[in-house]
Amino acid sequence: DSLDVPLFVARQLAIEVANTDMHRGSIPPFYLDQPFGMLPIQCSKEFKTRPVQNKIREMLGLVPKQRGPKEVAVNQWLGISLDEAHRMKTCEMKFVENRYPLIEMRMSRADCLRWMDEKSYPMPPKSSCVFCPFKGDGQWMDMRDNAPSDWLLAVDFDSKIRKGYHGMEGAAYIHKQRVPLDQVTFRHDAQPNMFGNECEGMCGV
Repeated sequence: DSLDVPLFVARQLAIEVANTDMHRGSIPPFYLDQPFGMLPIQCSKEFKTRPVQNKIREMLGLVPKQRGPKEVAVNQWLGISLDEAHRMKTCEMKFVENRYPLIEMRMSRADCLRWMDEKSYPMPPKSSCVFCPFKGDGQWMDMRDNAPSDWLLAVDFDSKIRKGYHGMEGAAYIHKQRVPLDQVTFRHDAQPNMFGNECEGMCGV
Protein backbone atom coordinates (compact mmCIF):
# COMPACT_ATOMS: atom_id res chain seq x y z
CA ASP A 1 0.00 0.00 0.00
CA SER A 2 0.93 3.66 -0.05
CA LEU A 3 3.84 4.92 2.07
CA ASP A 4 1.77 8.08 2.49
CA VAL A 5 2.90 8.84 6.08
CA PRO A 6 2.74 6.61 9.14
CA LEU A 7 -0.23 4.64 7.90
CA PHE A 8 -1.27 3.27 11.27
CA VAL A 9 -1.58 6.89 12.46
CA ALA A 10 -3.32 8.18 9.35
CA ARG A 11 -5.78 5.30 9.22
CA GLN A 12 -6.67 5.54 12.89
CA LEU A 13 -7.06 9.30 12.63
CA ALA A 14 -9.31 8.95 9.58
CA ILE A 15 -11.49 6.46 11.42
CA GLU A 16 -11.73 8.58 14.56
CA VAL A 17 -12.54 11.83 12.72
CA ALA A 18 -15.01 10.18 10.35
CA ASN A 19 -16.89 8.60 13.24
CA THR A 20 -17.42 11.89 15.11
CA ASP A 21 -19.62 14.86 14.33
CA MET A 22 -16.44 16.98 14.04
CA HIS A 23 -17.27 19.27 16.97
CA ARG A 24 -14.15 18.54 18.99
CA GLY A 25 -10.65 19.80 18.29
CA SER A 26 -9.16 20.90 14.99
CA ILE A 27 -10.33 19.38 11.74
CA PRO A 28 -8.76 19.37 8.25
CA PRO A 29 -9.52 22.24 5.83
CA PHE A 30 -12.40 20.54 4.02
CA TYR A 31 -14.09 22.16 1.03
CA LEU A 32 -17.58 23.52 1.67
CA ASP A 33 -20.32 23.99 -0.92
CA GLN A 34 -22.38 26.45 1.16
CA PRO A 35 -20.78 28.87 1.85
CA PHE A 36 -18.32 28.21 -0.97
CA GLY A 37 -14.77 27.93 0.36
CA MET A 38 -12.50 25.97 2.71
CA LEU A 39 -12.43 25.52 6.44
CA PRO A 40 -9.46 27.16 8.26
CA ILE A 41 -6.12 25.36 8.13
CA GLN A 42 -5.56 24.09 11.66
CA CYS A 43 -5.21 20.31 11.76
CA SER A 44 -1.42 20.16 11.39
CA LYS A 45 -0.83 21.99 14.66
CA GLU A 46 -3.07 19.63 16.65
CA PHE A 47 -2.20 16.38 14.89
CA LYS A 48 1.55 16.93 14.42
CA THR A 49 3.17 19.98 16.02
CA ARG A 50 1.53 19.84 19.45
CA PRO A 51 2.17 16.10 20.02
CA VAL A 52 5.85 16.63 19.16
CA GLN A 53 6.05 19.63 21.48
CA ASN A 54 4.39 17.67 24.27
CA LYS A 55 6.95 14.89 23.84
CA ILE A 56 9.81 17.40 23.93
CA ARG A 57 8.47 18.85 27.19
CA GLU A 58 8.15 15.33 28.61
CA MET A 59 11.74 14.49 27.64
CA LEU A 60 12.91 17.69 29.37
CA GLY A 61 11.04 16.68 32.52
CA LEU A 62 8.61 19.60 32.37
CA VAL A 63 5.19 19.23 33.97
CA PRO A 64 2.06 20.88 32.49
CA LYS A 65 2.20 24.71 32.59
CA GLN A 66 5.82 24.67 33.81
CA ARG A 67 8.00 27.17 31.97
CA GLY A 68 10.80 25.79 29.87
CA PRO A 69 14.47 26.83 29.92
CA LYS A 70 15.35 30.39 28.96
CA GLU A 71 18.12 29.18 26.66
CA VAL A 72 17.88 26.86 23.65
CA ALA A 73 17.85 23.31 25.02
CA VAL A 74 16.61 21.35 21.99
CA ASN A 75 17.58 21.26 18.32
CA GLN A 76 14.62 20.03 16.28
CA TRP A 77 15.50 18.80 12.79
CA LEU A 78 12.88 19.19 10.08
CA GLY A 79 13.13 17.69 6.59
CA ILE A 80 12.11 20.63 4.41
CA SER A 81 14.17 20.85 1.22
CA LEU A 82 15.73 23.90 -0.41
CA ASP A 83 12.91 24.38 -2.93
CA GLU A 84 10.45 24.75 -0.07
CA ALA A 85 12.51 27.11 2.07
CA HIS A 86 9.50 29.43 2.34
CA ARG A 87 7.97 26.87 4.71
CA MET A 88 10.65 27.32 7.37
CA LYS A 89 9.19 28.30 10.73
CA THR A 90 10.45 29.45 14.12
CA CYS A 91 9.33 27.13 16.91
CA GLU A 92 6.83 28.78 19.26
CA MET A 93 8.72 27.23 22.20
CA LYS A 94 11.67 29.56 22.68
CA PHE A 95 13.89 26.82 24.08
CA VAL A 96 13.55 24.81 20.84
CA GLU A 97 15.57 25.80 17.77
CA ASN A 98 14.38 24.45 14.44
CA ARG A 99 17.15 23.15 12.17
CA TYR A 100 16.74 22.37 8.49
CA PRO A 101 19.62 20.08 7.49
CA LEU A 102 18.53 19.69 3.85
CA ILE A 103 18.45 23.46 3.40
CA GLU A 104 21.77 23.82 5.20
CA MET A 105 23.22 21.31 2.69
CA ARG A 106 21.50 23.16 -0.18
CA MET A 107 19.58 20.02 -1.17
CA SER A 108 16.38 20.27 -3.21
CA ARG A 109 13.74 17.55 -3.36
CA ALA A 110 15.24 16.42 -6.67
CA ASP A 111 18.64 16.12 -4.96
CA CYS A 112 17.06 14.00 -2.22
CA LEU A 113 15.36 11.71 -4.74
CA ARG A 114 18.64 11.36 -6.64
CA TRP A 115 20.41 10.40 -3.40
CA MET A 116 17.69 7.83 -2.66
CA ASP A 117 18.08 6.35 -6.15
CA GLU A 118 21.88 6.17 -5.85
CA LYS A 119 21.51 4.28 -2.56
CA SER A 120 18.85 1.95 -4.09
CA TYR A 121 16.20 3.12 -1.64
CA PRO A 122 12.52 3.23 -2.71
CA MET A 123 11.26 6.60 -3.90
CA PRO A 124 9.37 8.27 -1.02
CA PRO A 125 6.09 10.08 -1.72
CA LYS A 126 5.23 13.38 -0.09
CA SER A 127 3.92 12.78 3.41
CA SER A 128 0.29 13.50 4.22
CA CYS A 129 -2.72 11.92 5.84
CA VAL A 130 -4.70 9.68 3.49
CA PHE A 131 -7.67 12.07 3.63
CA CYS A 132 -5.78 15.39 3.30
CA PRO A 133 -7.65 17.97 1.13
CA PHE A 134 -4.32 19.50 0.09
CA LYS A 135 -3.50 16.55 -2.17
CA GLY A 136 -3.17 17.28 -5.87
CA ASP A 137 -5.00 15.29 -8.52
CA GLY A 138 -1.81 13.41 -9.36
CA GLN A 139 -1.51 12.25 -5.76
CA TRP A 140 -5.15 11.16 -5.64
CA MET A 141 -4.73 9.17 -8.86
CA ASP A 142 -1.57 7.54 -7.54
CA MET A 143 -3.40 6.48 -4.39
CA ARG A 144 -6.39 5.20 -6.37
CA ASP A 145 -4.22 3.21 -8.78
CA ASN A 146 -1.41 2.00 -6.50
CA ALA A 147 -2.78 1.93 -2.94
CA PRO A 148 -6.34 0.58 -3.19
CA SER A 149 -6.86 0.06 0.54
CA ASP A 150 -5.86 3.69 1.25
CA TRP A 151 -8.13 4.84 -1.58
CA LEU A 152 -11.10 2.95 -0.14
CA LEU A 153 -10.38 4.46 3.27
CA ALA A 154 -10.28 7.97 1.78
CA VAL A 155 -13.53 7.38 -0.14
CA ASP A 156 -15.23 6.10 3.00
CA PHE A 157 -13.88 8.98 5.05
CA ASP A 158 -15.12 11.51 2.48
CA SER A 159 -18.62 10.03 2.60
CA LYS A 160 -18.76 10.33 6.39
CA ILE A 161 -17.81 14.01 6.62
CA ARG A 162 -20.58 15.28 4.38
CA LYS A 163 -22.70 16.69 7.22
CA GLY A 164 -19.68 18.49 8.70
CA TYR A 165 -19.63 19.60 12.31
CA HIS A 166 -22.51 20.70 14.51
CA GLY A 167 -23.82 24.05 13.32
CA MET A 168 -21.96 24.03 9.99
CA GLU A 169 -23.91 25.11 6.94
CA GLY A 170 -23.71 23.18 3.69
CA ALA A 171 -21.75 20.00 3.02
CA ALA A 172 -18.07 19.10 3.39
CA TYR A 173 -15.84 17.34 0.86
CA ILE A 174 -12.14 16.48 0.62
CA HIS A 175 -11.78 17.43 -3.07
CA LYS A 176 -12.21 20.85 -4.64
CA GLN A 177 -14.81 19.58 -7.12
CA ARG A 178 -17.15 19.11 -4.15
CA VAL A 179 -18.49 15.74 -5.25
CA PRO A 180 -17.93 12.33 -3.61
CA LEU A 181 -14.26 11.39 -3.98
CA ASP A 182 -14.98 8.33 -6.13
CA GLN A 183 -16.91 10.56 -8.55
CA VAL A 184 -14.15 13.15 -9.03
CA THR A 185 -12.79 13.60 -12.57
CA PHE A 186 -9.06 13.74 -11.94
CA ARG A 187 -6.65 15.50 -14.31
CA HIS A 188 -2.89 15.83 -13.97
CA ASP A 189 -3.08 19.50 -14.91
CA ALA A 190 -6.04 20.28 -12.64
CA GLN A 191 -5.57 20.67 -8.90
CA PRO A 192 -1.89 20.82 -7.82
CA ASN A 193 -0.96 19.93 -4.26
CA MET A 194 -1.32 22.89 -1.90
CA PHE A 195 1.07 21.91 0.88
CA GLY A 196 2.96 25.17 0.39
CA ASN A 197 -0.02 26.82 2.12
CA GLU A 198 0.12 24.47 5.11
CA CYS A 199 0.46 26.51 8.28
CA GLU A 200 3.00 24.50 10.27
CA GLY A 201 5.45 23.48 7.53
CA MET A 202 5.16 19.85 8.59
CA CYS A 203 2.95 18.23 5.91
CA GLY A 204 3.59 17.27 2.33
CA VAL A 205 7.39 17.20 2.55
